[in-house]
Amino acid sequence: MLDWHKLDSHQQRLLTGAALTVPLVAVLAAGPYWMIAAIVGLASVAGLWELHRMLFAEPLGRSWQALYLAIGLSLPVGAFLGGFQGLHAALVGAILSGLLALLLFSPLDPAGLSRLARFSLSWLYVPYLLSYALLIALQAEGARWLLFIFAVIATDDIAAFYCGGRFGRHKLYPTVSPKKTIEGSLGGLLGSLAIGTLYGSIWLSAASTCQIVLLSAVLGVAGQVGDLFESMIKRSSGRKDSSSLLPGHGGILDRLDSLLFAFPVTFFFVTWSRPELL
Repeated sequence: MLDWHKLDSHQQRLLTGAALTVPLVAVLAAGPYWMIAAIVGLASVAGLWELHRMLFAEPLGRSWQALYLAIGLSLPVGAFLGGFQGLHAALVGAILSGLLALLLFSPLDPAGLSRLARFSLSWLYVPYLLSYALLIALQAEGARWLLFIFAVIATDDIAAFYCGGRFGRHKLYPTVSPKKTIEGSLGGLLGSLAIGTLYGSIWLSAASTCQIVLLSAVLGVAGQVGDLFESMIKRSSGRKDSSSLLPGHGGILDRLDSLLFAFPVTFFFVTWSRPELL
């Protein structure tokens, strides 16, 4: 039997990545829409749980935890049931529900407004942005666009890691992420352009080459910004990883950070540039 404790972090990273990638690609390629929605829902709950542990120095009470997770889960449920309008109706409902909970349960609590602000940030950052994957999946060629996003973001991450380790000399943003380098960032962007253009030329024939090149570059940048944003949260909370759920990778948020920015960017880029593609 495989003993994870005997593997180094790089080996754990590779095996965990393969264990996640194979079933995910299978679901995107051939799975029903409800299965994609279930994955988004589970990832939303896990990401919210990790984020709450970083944003709150003291654990929330069980009632507040249940409210926080239930309202957050309503966002992907809204996207699943009602698409774009359903997602934004759920978002309005989430904010109003948070305000009502503050009014009813802690109207004179000095920490109430701070708690609601952190709740709102969490709902926007994790389930709201993640729900754009469902909006893309609903449309024509949705699975191909999702696979395109995963391919570009994964290549960006891998190329940045190895280029940074081999050629990295100049720090990118040491205040937030001391290990990231400019050379690694540029390597990631070049990898994104290469794999995005190759994938698009094979699987996204309705999109022009210029559109695919531009989107690949935008996603590469968006993914790296998403990575830096999550690093900022971890650094401010004194954590190395969002959790230890995924050996070699950290937590769910450590895998979602780039994708959270990439999903809405892709949705709006494609619908604005060529509405008939989605």
